[in-house]
Amino acid sequence: KPDFSVLAVREIEKTNKGNLFTQFSLFNTEKNNDERIVGNLGIGSRNLNDDKTLLTGFNAFLDYDDNENARMSFGLEARSAVLELWYNQYFKISDGNDEKVLDGYDLRLSSQVPYLHWADIFINTYDWEGRDRDDIKGTKMGSELALSPNVNIELAYDDKDKKGLEDEWYAKIMFIHPPRSGPSLQDGLTSNNAWKDQKDMSGELLTKVQRNNKIMVEFKGKSTISRAD
Repeated sequence: KPDFSVLAVREIEKTNKGNLFTQFSLFNTEKNNDERIVGNLGIGSRNLNDDKTLLTGFNAFLDYDDNENARMSFGLEARSAVLELWYNQYFKISDGNDEKVLDGYDLRLSSQVPYLHWADIFINTYDWEGRDRDDIKGTKMGSELALSPNVNIELAYDDKDKKGLEDEWYAKIMFIHPPRSGPSLQDGLTSNNAWKDQKDMSGELLTKVQRNNKIMVEFKGKSTISRAD
């Protein structure tokens, strides 16, 4: 069956130095050879420092799928033109049929590549607490490339620290509308300056929250892990 994914970020209210926003998504995925529909609904707050070059924020999400798995999360973020840090902690609410929802966390640090203002490199660590089996830990390393204001591609290697789960390479192409501001490959391959100039982060107040929208579960007789969206 074809995959689908819908995600939107909408502003609820402007504040003196930032905003209050909501993010929601709906998509299908596969778990244990069965198609699953997953929905996420979150609310968050973002704030800018006095010169608007640093954005900080927090958020809370509720996740639910059509097998009656439910989960919540709390997240923090700190971002500038060159560096970004994201942290999310996930908590089980209820288990679905023949499945057990896992608690866990993920942490992502990314940096602009010197002289390539359109390219970021990142490292993403995660840990899911096994309930009947061992914990599932791993590290993802990769790059996010802004090919144009409308097209991003993410390339990464997922190194899973658990026997029976295969490490893997993956690629994701993302189409963005409306177009985002900032440098892209269309502006040229390299820049004369190693790092981007400090920029007004006001344009990032309604960007997507970086988190794992898929609910992590254990099945009877096996365990699974999914890539972050």
